[in-house]
Order: sequence, then structure tokens, then C-alpha cells
Amino acid sequence: MDYLKYLGYKKLMPQEQLAYKIILNAFLSMAASFDCSRIDRNVDLMKIIQTVLGDNPAIVYFDKTKIETIESAFEKQIHLTGVLPKSKVNQMSFELENKANNIISTAKAAAKDEYSLLINIYEYLQSNVRYDKKELQTNSSGISGNSVSHNAFGALINGLAVCDGFSSAFTLLAQKLGFECMLVVGQSMYSASSSVKHGWNIVKVKNRCYHMDVTWDAKKYEEFGEFSYVYFGLHDDEIINDHEWDNYTTPSCSYGDLSYYIKNRLYANNLEQLNDIVKASGQKLDKLIRVKLSRNINFPKNAEEYLTQLLFKEMAVAGKRTQFMYGWDEHTRCFFAKVI
Repeated sequence: MDYLKYLGYKKLMPQEQLAYKIILNAFLSMAASFDCSRIDRNVDLMKIIQTVLGDNPAIVYFDKTKIETIESAFEKQIHLTGVLPKSKVNQMSFELENKANNIISTAKAAAKDEYSLLINIYEYLQSNVRYDKKELQTNSSGISGNSVSHNAFGALINGLAVCDGFSSAFTLLAQKLGFECMLVVGQSMYSASSSVKHGWNIVKVKNRCYHMDVTWDAKKYEEFGEFSYVYFGLHDDEIINDHEWDNYTTPSCSYGDLSYYIKNRLYANNLEQLNDIVKASGQKLDKLIRVKLSRNINFPKNAEEYLTQLLFKEMAVAGKRTQFMYGWDEHTRCFFAKVI
């Protein structure tokens, strides 16, 4: 087995890599429990399990929200709950494989480069997977009411997922398209002042790595009914404004050239560029206006007030209706407006 194709595995220390191989082999054999006595006691087993599952999103035969480690003076055991019969797992795996293959076949047919391949699967997940709010509520109390919402099967077959389900589905599709991709486990803020446990992706494109958080963009899609690319192709210094993670466990993401806003010239480094972007949208009578602002921009007034007044002005000049819905996110510095 070529373990070096997995981004998560590559970031592990030697003893952790041994643990990874033991755990992955157990998962591939669909074990309900297995011995980990060969693994060094200093290794964080739950961290390695998360890494294995993040690298291998097709593993769906047990409830990954309820994994137990039992340790004594003589042995270490991992016990899995919610283990499904092999006949059921085989059927699920068959469905998942076919669904994923159909999605990437469509993505390839509509793509002209690696960027558009990733955009296509990013948009697919936004428009075909709903966020499982009920599972979020029940799981926050330590009880999972719908464990498949945490994996790729729940996302792609049931169309319902929480963050690790969205991220697992993205990993599966990206890997099938030939990208190295992993799931990152950390903390995030979404329109809130406190952090919550969260999962997202890092994908490698032409030897450069980028953050992708399709979950938060899918929630914006639910809100506005339009695709969102706020968290597509970010580097470490951008996503760190509302995400936290152990960067020793992930490859460095140092480039922003894959960003939707950079690619489409919707990134403003100063007020003049901001005015030009909004003005150009007004002149073209765009239904949607997107712009991302540098943190170096100093507004003469409240940022949201400045942006909405600028938008009203340009819409009026263009003779367009000035009724619109909009969103401004200080964390991401992204402004979105939809004329209605």
C-alpha cells in the first residue's frame, strides 16, 4: 500500500505512522475491535484514528462518533460501536463508489483545468448536501442520532451531513480526481463569538496546499441560494482568522493563487480597487456582487455601512433596482450582495 499518497500520513512521526498502518489495516478488514499493544503508549490514538479516517473517507462501516480505547497494564484495545453487518457495508460501499464516480465523471466533463475540477465538486456539495442541524444539536450533547451524517455516505447518498461528512465527501471526490486531500480537525467560528469543533479540508494542487471549507460555504448557499466561495483555496494566514488547528499535523498552506476572488479579480487591496470592482458590477448589471477586501483597507466609516452605501450608489447610477440582500463577514473580509 502506498501510504505516501495520504497527506495526513505524511505529517506523522515514525511511531505515529506505525499506529496509522495498524489502525488502517484493521479498518480495511472491518474489525469491530483490535489490539494496539504494538503502538507506543505516547501515541495519541484518537488523533491517529482521525487521521486515518480523514485520509480514507470510504471507510463507513462503524459509528465514528463513539470510539472507545481500553488500556490496561498488558494491552491496548480499540472498540468500535455501531458496526454494521458486512453485507450492509458492501452494499453501502457499492452505492458510494457508484455515486462518487458519477459525480466526478460530470465534474470532468465540465472542467477545463484543475481549478475548475475542484470548483465543480465544491459546487456539487453545496447544492446537493444539506447541513444536518438536528444531528449537530444531538451530537453536541454527546449523542449521535444520525451517525452517517459524519461520513461521506451520509453526504453523497443521503444528502445530509455535518462538517466531517461534508469534508469526507470532498476528500473522496478530490482523491478520485487525482488530488491529494486530507481532513483537518480543529475549531472554527461561524457567525458566532465562540469556537466549536469543526472539520475541513486541505488539498494539494501542483505541489501547493490550500484550505477548503465547503461546510461553511454550503451554509451560505442555504442562506442566499447562490454558490459561495469564501473558504475556497485559502492559505494559512487567511483561514486562521476564524479557524484554529494544530499546524504541526498539516502541510503548510502558503499560497492564495487558487482563491476564487484572486482568480476572478474580485480582491481589493485598497478603496480605489474596491470602488472599481463594485462599479464594474453595476455597469454590467450583475445580479450578484462579490468582493474580498484586504485587511490593510481602512474605511472612513463602518465597513458594512460603507459597502452598502457604495452599492446603492452604483446601482442607482446603473439604473438598476436598489433592493438587495447582502452579507458582510469581518472574519473573512468578504462582501456579498444579491439584487432581488
